[in-house]
This record gives sequence, C-alpha cells and structure tokens, in this order.
Amino acid sequence: MSPVLFSVCIDDLTSRSDANRNVFIIVYADDIPLPSPSVTALQNLFSRCELVFKYLDVAINPKKTRCIRIGPKCSVDCANISTCEGRTV
Repeated sequence: MSPVLFSVCIDDLTSRSDANRNVFIIVYADDIPLPSPSVTALQNLFSRCELVFKYLDVAINPKKTRCIRIGPKCSVDCANISTCEGRTV
C-alpha cells in the first residue's frame, strides 16, 4: 500500500515534466528516475522535485540517491548534483 500512497501524494510532481525539452519525471513504486539530456537539466529537475517534496514534508536521502550517466560520455566525470542545502548527491 505504501507505494500507492506515495504515488498519490506526489502526483503533482509528474505534471512538471516537459516533453519539449526531453525532461521527464517518472514515478515507479516509490522510486523517481529523472532522465534528462544534460547535467544542468538534471540539476534543475532535481531542484524542482526538492521544492515539491519540501511542500509535502518529504525528505530526500542523498545517501540513497544516485546519478548514472548513460551514453557515449558515460566514463567522463561531470558536475555534481547538489541538494538545496548544498549536499552532493
């Protein structure tokens, strides 16, 4: 029941997807993958998610959050994604 309640509570979050810029918020059970075309777009999307979560009084655990780079540049280091408190994800 918990994943269902989670999805209902954060339903507003999925409306923040922007197909024109290839930015999507996907909710699966209690996970939220954030595919994006660039690190900058990912940081913006992550920040939007944080705002919604703060409103809902839901915390993001940076220790359980991961960024995965997929594609031809998968082995190249990129900029860190940060929480609004400045913690690195």
